[in-house]
Amino acid sequence: MAQNWLRITHQDDKIQLSWQRGYESPRFASEVAFQQPFDEKNAAELRWYLEDYLKFPYGIFPDNAVKIEQKLQHWGQQLFELVFRSTEKGREFFQEATREGLNNCELGRGNLDSTR
Repeated sequence: MAQNWLRITHQDDKIQLSWQRGYESPRFASEVAFQQPFDEKNAAELRWYLEDYLKFPYGIFPDNAVKIEQKLQHWGQQLFELVFRSTEKGREFFQEATREGLNNCELGRGNLDSTR
C-alpha cells in the first residue's frame, strides 16, 4: 500500500505537483507552464498505437510500432522533466516520495478542488 502520493493537477496551460506522505496535509509545488508535447501527427500516432495496433499487432505494423515505442520513451522523458525537474519543489517531492521505493509511492491525477 502506498505511503506517499504524488499528484499532478492540470488546468488550462498549467500543471501543479503535490506530495502527501501518509495522513499529513499535502504540500504543493509552484505551478509550471504545461506545453502539450503532442502535435496532431504525434497524437494520431499515439492513438493508433494504443487503440488499433495493440488489438492487431501483426503484418507490417510492428515496424511502425517500434518507431512509436521509441517516441514514447522520448515523450515520457519530456513529461518527467517538466513535472519533476522544472522546479526545486518538484525535484524535492519526487526524491522524498520515492525514497522508500517506488512500490511505496502512488502517482495520480490531482483534484482541482483540493489544490487551493
